[in-house]
Amino acid sequence: MLNDLKFSFVNIDKESLSAELGAKVKYYSNVIHWTLIYSLPIFWLLDYSFLSSDWVVLFFTRILLAGICHCIYLYGGLRKNNWDKEVTMAFIIGINTAFYSVVCAVIPTSAVLPYFLVFSIYFLLLNITIFWKPSYSIIQCVMAYFLIMVLYRIFNKYYDYHVLISNGGGVFIIISAFSILIGYNRYQLARREIAKNIMIEMANNRLIDQHEKIIDQQKEINEANRRLTKLSDYRFSTLNMILHDFRNFTGSIQMSLDLLNQSNENFTGEQHEILGYIGEGNDKLKYLSQKLATSTQTDATQIDYNYSDLDLGKEVEQAIVVLADAAMMKQINVQLNIDPSATIVSLDKIFLDQLLAKLFSNVIRYASSGTVLSIHLHKLDNKAVTDIANKGELLGPKKLDELFNDIDNNSDSNGIVSQHTSGFAFAKKLAEQMGGKLTYNSDEKTGNFYRLEFNLFK
Repeated sequence: MLNDLKFSFVNIDKESLSAELGAKVKYYSNVIHWTLIYSLPIFWLLDYSFLSSDWVVLFFTRILLAGICHCIYLYGGLRKNNWDKEVTMAFIIGINTAFYSVVCAVIPTSAVLPYFLVFSIYFLLLNITIFWKPSYSIIQCVMAYFLIMVLYRIFNKYYDYHVLISNGGGVFIIISAFSILIGYNRYQLARREIAKNIMIEMANNRLIDQHEKIIDQQKEINEANRRLTKLSDYRFSTLNMILHDFRNFTGSIQMSLDLLNQSNENFTGEQHEILGYIGEGNDKLKYLSQKLATSTQTDATQIDYNYSDLDLGKEVEQAIVVLADAAMMKQINVQLNIDPSATIVSLDKIFLDQLLAKLFSNVIRYASSGTVLSIHLHKLDNKAVTDIANKGELLGPKKLDELFNDIDNNSDSNGIVSQHTSGFAFAKKLAEQMGGKLTYNSDEKTGNFYRLEFNLFK
């Protein structure tokens, strides 16, 4: 049985992740769409300032393109169509990119510098604002380069490309290429943040479910405790009544014996022997009544283990699954390597579950975030050995000694481990009481290392 429980983004519900990404794409698509529309006055001013002879044509052309893009945006957003927002925005932005590329390629080189600067800002703001796959930004950029190069060669046959580059083309290439890197980093960071939020939400939902189950179990426990308390009160009351009557009965017998013993001169030897038997029986009854009274006033506090045959591998795996949320919150990658054959041990299941829960929860608590927790269960010299290793920040032997020996003063009374004891010390004490052994170490070679051993059941 080899399990690699990676409590990271691979365990996130793909549908939830896709829905969150889609919502983010939709939001920023709306932002960039209206930004393109509201930026039209800036381009009108640019056309009027540098292309006064053609600005009217460009004015109506830009209005026409904005209307077409808006119709595409509205039509694709209808519920009956429900187009992919990334594809829709790639088409809309592609229309604008193609138009701006044509303008930069065909206008005179003397007026192209401000258009290239504005086009560079357009690409930069586009990749800073919009949220889509980086491949769409690359396609837009490559399309702009291709159109500018081809159309410039067609409409400027007598000028080389260095003229275009020296008049703002070089700045455009650098800024547009750099903006792709910004868009890529932004997409990856935003995607990771969304995945992280979903992970936290999943963990919180599981904790809420567990909390509800705990509340339900607590209700059942309280109800059972109430009934047991009522039954115990009835038992003590009944026993006290019986003991009271029993003592009166033995007292009456003793009084009768005393009176008979005072006037026994006319008794035969056989009658004396019978009185002796009655007195001896009455003494035994008094002794039993005293023992019974003592037992009703004394609570048994010694632990009574109920041993049964258990598969330690399944118990370890179940304990890790229960603590999956705790490991996920700390981004700890838990790797389970369990012997595929059954590892049978003779232990008390309730106390074993408590031991494993205490041990693993404290290992996770003191492990560094983002590290790997390796758990290896195997058989060695007729023993079931569970090795736990974490090569994060070292706790050190001194700290582990302190944790494993932090035992409450009342822990040794009647064999019961106090709940105020440290989790590690609690687990160690339980292991020893059930015939096992829990050892530990912390150094550069093994990291923070823990070993739990139990005898194999034969």
